[in-house]
Amino acid sequence: MPRPPVRRAAPDTDDSDLPELTQEQLDELRQALEERRASLVANIDERQHAERDVSREVGDEMDEANAEGATSLTSKLLERDVRVLAEIDRALAKMKEGSYGMCEGTGEPIGYRRLKLRPWARYSVAYQEQIEREERTGGGA
Repeated sequence: MPRPPVRRAAPDTDDSDLPELTQEQLDELRQALEERRASLVANIDERQHAERDVSREVGDEMDEANAEGATSLTSKLLERDVRVLAEIDRALAKMKEGSYGMCEGTGEPIGYRRLKLRPWARYSVAYQEQIEREERTGGGA
């Protein structure tokens, strides 16, 4: 009996893990960074205004306690937004200088899939996991 012909898989056209990002991918990631940046700037402005408004309100003890809780939460969210904004600005600067998408820990490409999920990522998944493992065990990177 003759053997059935060997079927070869079609070439993988998914370039999501190629070492070099394509121009199309870079453009997509730049747009995502710029959109997220604009959103964060608006959030930061809104939260700063909200924080000022709450601090101006005077009321009874219950109102003060509620205001303190709201201010604390707003402050934490504001801090987070400012941190992410700084990371986004860093990523956009790296795009301009041509080093975007390279792991700052290993110098290896980060990978499009990770960058698509978190375009301001500074480390590859493997290196980020290593950092987190060392932090859990008290090692430090």
